[in-house]
Amino acid sequence: MSFRGRGRGRGRGGRGNYDEGPPDEITKIGKLMHSAEGDLVLLADNDMVPYFNAPIYLDNKEKIGKIDEIFGPINQYMMSVKLEPNMSASSFKRKQPFYISTQKLLPMSRFLPKPPAPKTPKVKRAGGATPRGRGRGGFRGRGGGRGRGRGGGGFRGRR
Repeated sequence: MSFRGRGRGRGRGGRGNYDEGPPDEITKIGKLMHSAEGDLVLLADNDMVPYFNAPIYLDNKEKIGKIDEIFGPINQYMMSVKLEPNMSASSFKRKQPFYISTQKLLPMSRFLPKPPAPKTPKVKRAGGATPRGRGRGGFRGRGGGRGRGRGGGGFRGRR
């Protein structure tokens, strides 16, 4: 009896698209600049960066859509919001605030380059010694044989 091939092609387990319900805590993420092709364009006024596909809410925790794209300069980024099917972009006023769950935000430092680590002075060793008595690298130490370094020589003919 062979078990080869079993267990392939099974589901991903628990990664469904489900409604999490209203969040416990929300914070302001930005305000409406304008609508474009049925989506909303928000100007961020939060120091945190939202997850992609994070739900966006009104101040009464009513879900209106989810983050589609994040774009613009890092110090004044914008985001597009894909609206729920029952929402219309024309029903929102310019500069209206929008909210996001505090669980769906990442710190801005995650997207910035890390500052260089402080340099530590190198320890000088007497006589050029290397740590723990190891050699200087390379193959077979210093002055290793030349040629024929790997495997057998094979048939070399008659000499």
